[in-house]
Amino acid sequence: MAVENAIKAIDATQHHFFDYIITDLVMPELDGWTVLEFARQNQPSSRVILITAYGAEDTKKIAQERGAWAYIEKPYLIDEIKRIIKQGPQRPQNHNN
Repeated sequence: MAVENAIKAIDATQHHFFDYIITDLVMPELDGWTVLEFARQNQPSSRVILITAYGAEDTKKIAQERGAWAYIEKPYLIDEIKRIIKQGPQRPQNHNN
C-alpha cells in the first residue's frame, strides 16, 4: 500500500498491519519522525525504514535510537531497500543505511 503523506500513513497503520513501513523523514504537515513514533507505539513488530536526502551521521544515530529498523540516504533508495528486505527479519547490516 502506498499513501501520499504522513497523515494517511498513520491512518493506514490504524486499519492495516504492515511488515515494513517505509517513510521519508522530510514531508509536509507531519514528518517521518512522527510516523516512526506512531508505528513504534501501535505496530511495534513493523520494521520502519527511514529514507532521506538530508542525511547526517547524527540523524542516522537518532533514527537507530528511536527504533528505526533501517536508515537509508538517497540516492541509494531502491537498491538499498531491496537489499535490506532480502536480509529478512534481522536488523540490516550497516552499508549505506
